[in-house]
Amino acid sequence: MRVFQRLSFRSKLLVLILAMVIFIGGSMGLLIRIAVFPYLAHEIELRGQNAARRLAENTRPSILQRDRVRLTAIIFEEKSIDKNISYVVVTDENGEVLAHTFLDIMPPEALYADKGAAALNQPGAGLWSFLTRSPGKSQILLPVFEGLHQVGSIRVGLHPELDRLIFQLRLYNLLFVGFVIFVGLLFGLYLSRIITKPVQTLTAFAREISLSPNNLNKRLTIGNRIPCNEMLECTKYSCPAYGSQTLRCWFIDGTWCENVGPRNFPEKLEICETCPVYKERAGDEIVQLADTFNHMTSRLSSSERDLRNSEDRYRWLFNSGPHPVFVVSAQTCIIRDANDRAADIYGLPKERLIGMRFTDLVFQQHREEIRKAFRKSEHATTCSLIPKVLHQRPEGGPLWVNIYFCPDSHAGKSDLVVTTADISDFIAAETQLIQAGKMATLGEMATGVAHELNQPLNAIKLGSEYILKMTETGQPVDTEDLGELADDMSREVDRAAGIINHLRQFGRKSEIVAHRVDINRSIRGVFTILGQQLRVHGIEVKLDLDANLPQIMADENRVEQVFVNLVNNARDAMLDPKARAHAGPNLLTIRSFSEQGHVKAAVSDTGPGVPESIRGRLFEPFFTTKVTGKGTGLGLSISYGIVRDYKGTIDFTTREGAGATFIVSFPEAPAEMIDESDRTR
Repeated sequence: MRVFQRLSFRSKLLVLILAMVIFIGGSMGLLIRIAVFPYLAHEIELRGQNAARRLAENTRPSILQRDRVRLTAIIFEEKSIDKNISYVVVTDENGEVLAHTFLDIMPPEALYADKGAAALNQPGAGLWSFLTRSPGKSQILLPVFEGLHQVGSIRVGLHPELDRLIFQLRLYNLLFVGFVIFVGLLFGLYLSRIITKPVQTLTAFAREISLSPNNLNKRLTIGNRIPCNEMLECTKYSCPAYGSQTLRCWFIDGTWCENVGPRNFPEKLEICETCPVYKERAGDEIVQLADTFNHMTSRLSSSERDLRNSEDRYRWLFNSGPHPVFVVSAQTCIIRDANDRAADIYGLPKERLIGMRFTDLVFQQHREEIRKAFRKSEHATTCSLIPKVLHQRPEGGPLWVNIYFCPDSHAGKSDLVVTTADISDFIAAETQLIQAGKMATLGEMATGVAHELNQPLNAIKLGSEYILKMTETGQPVDTEDLGELADDMSREVDRAAGIINHLRQFGRKSEIVAHRVDINRSIRGVFTILGQQLRVHGIEVKLDLDANLPQIMADENRVEQVFVNLVNNARDAMLDPKARAHAGPNLLTIRSFSEQGHVKAAVSDTGPGVPESIRGRLFEPFFTTKVTGKGTGLGLSISYGIVRDYKGTIDFTTREGAGATFIVSFPEAPAEMIDESDRTR
């Protein structure tokens, strides 16, 4: 069976045809041997027996009388009449020969049938015995009775030509079977060649296609290739099937057939099967297979061409985009591909970018966040954004980017298409805007700051005038009083220096970097520069700060600016005379607390609250409810941007006439978090 399986299709077909012919020829030969030859042998036996019976009747008196002359005459007469008789031997009851027809000495084998039964020299079983057996004589032995007593025997030898005739018939039968097998072999060779030729053509065609995809444009030419327009005498030159000799019209989409129905394959196939073109050109299964193969290669060629065009188009879009684009493994963050823009922006050749980790382009603080985000998006169906991430370049310094990434599983891989948008200019403009907001806030606080500085300056002036007066009048100054005065003056100087230093620190230009920050310290810093101003305006401040708050990751200066803006808005709301809705004291309350992994601070006032009509626009840039010249409309917008930069949220609750509460929330800083400033120094 293994040898048969290794044979070619043509050899298998030939072997099967040959086996079938041998089976049919052998069956015919065996049938002749079983049916014809026994019949001939039986007929010969009957003839011999009939001759023996006639002789027994005719020779009985002569055997009893031992009349040898009469016996000889009778048997010679019978032999001359029956041409099938070769010889006759007559014996008495003791086996003594009384007469015979041999002209010479009687051969001993003429007496072989001594058992009183007919015996024919039948050929041995098997083909070899049939071919090698020499023809022999057949003999009939018949006893002669007188009453109940045997008086003699008649031995009739049949003519050898009968045996030769049977032998010739067997030989002719063998030759006939051999001829049938030979003709069957020739027919099998011809038939296998006719059948396997198109199969071999299909095999060679498939091999060509497998060797090169450029061979998809080749077509098979098996069967009737007359175009359908010639068969139908069609003149619709614009029909896609017009003049096509390789593709059958029922495989071509958009044909202009007369039949009403679908015009695209395979929907139209049922209608096409009733068309005379289909009935004439469909052919046998091999032709249909070749036609289907042509249709398949045509579709594959078209799909391959469309795929190549699509790949070229998307490769062009991939490389011509304004932003760096990466294909990144969601699990390992390995860069699998990158466009030309990425190589330009990051200053690295594509060969070096491909294979490195995407997180190697990111500063340390953001790496774990990006790893988690990428793994989480492995099975996502939507795109995600990581805003304001600091990237590093071998040359050109740090780069602020927004990272957009979308899942890409077209090849069975868990990849992400990652785009980095350079927002360095936006960050610079935002920083300038925040700085301008600080300067505007400082300008608004100028009067309050003057009051804050005026108190320590007045105290210093009074002390210095007291010392000067005592010196001019020559009065002695008590040492203890002088020491207390010096301590007071030094305390006031430190107070003034603290206010100035805080103003200088608040007014400096800050960057989007993250440190460990105590939010309570930023809240208290607000009242270093605004405390006196609030007291002058009669606003009571109540701080309820949790001393055991976790730290947050942010910039202290920027967090303080958020609370400065909120306190200023609360102050202006409570001091607006048109919006006064209660007669109670103006109370500003700030409470800090921790909740569900977030550090929160709530700034509440007793002002008029936020009207329903403007609540949706409260954090819009340049939107303000203050009179012209009093507000810039940037305070809450800048505060919203700062809080969002540090992954926090800002929201408010309000009731008209009952004040407003703004709640700022930041995530707690992890215990192992390292300041980004340490990484960027």
